[in-house]
Amino acid sequence: MRHLLGLLFVCAVQAADVVGSDLLDGRFAAGLRAAAGQDSADFAGTLPARRALVEGRSAAAILMVRPGEAAPAAGLREFRLASAVVVVATHGSNRMEQISFEQLANAYARDARAPARNWNDLDPAARSELMTPALSSPPGTLVLEVFQGLVLEGQPFRPDVRLRVEPSLAADLLAARAGSIVLLPKPPAARGRVLPVSDGRPGRSATAYGPDETNVHNGDYPLQVPLILYVRPDKVATLRPALRWLCSDAAAALLSDQGLTPAPAAARTAFLQRLDTR
Repeated sequence: MRHLLGLLFVCAVQAADVVGSDLLDGRFAAGLRAAAGQDSADFAGTLPARRALVEGRSAAAILMVRPGEAAPAAGLREFRLASAVVVVATHGSNRMEQISFEQLANAYARDARAPARNWNDLDPAARSELMTPALSSPPGTLVLEVFQGLVLEGQPFRPDVRLRVEPSLAADLLAARAGSIVLLPKPPAARGRVLPVSDGRPGRSATAYGPDETNVHNGDYPLQVPLILYVRPDKVATLRPALRWLCSDAAAALLSDQGLTPAPAAARTAFLQRLDTR
């Protein structure tokens, strides 16, 4: 997760009701301030936001949480507000039904244990077709960082991987190249087929899941890093305007526009109801 950690700037966070990842600084932060007040948000980075929450300088924080990372403190209310997701898509004629972390590493890593140049290197039942690996990570998304951290475990990409291709080129590859495999922040809007993904490493689930909003929110889809909203229970009452906006359709639309996968509407409503009854 080294490249992902590079996004978590270590700088001071000003006093604010809600702090969090710098990924949210921009239109999302402006929407929160408009709904809940000018001093409601400071998105300077996950690490300083985590400290501000622990030290009591903020009432809530939206943090990018790495695998196995514990909550900043005990007793916090928490909610998976959104996730930075990597979708694996291929040409519609591809016969593979799912793909694992190991197979993805073999297709993308420079020093893979079993390098795959052809689709039947990944699956003997697949047809003989030269692979065209690519990655599309538009500004504001974390496709490269999440994939390199989770699947490659910090390894570099192999030299023939097309990195950071424009969304239009990614769409062309999926439409025209039978051997294409493309990493995206969201399922392709037109041509191309999404492959369910399994982690499959020792101690991890070998079941493959697709990147629909339910699988992402439940944490079943493995190729993601969640953004968790942590709230101090004694601050819920004073935070109600901010929390209502954070769980609104307007906030979800801004997260989606940024290439993130927001929590389903039903889950957002249920979270607010739980806060109201405690």
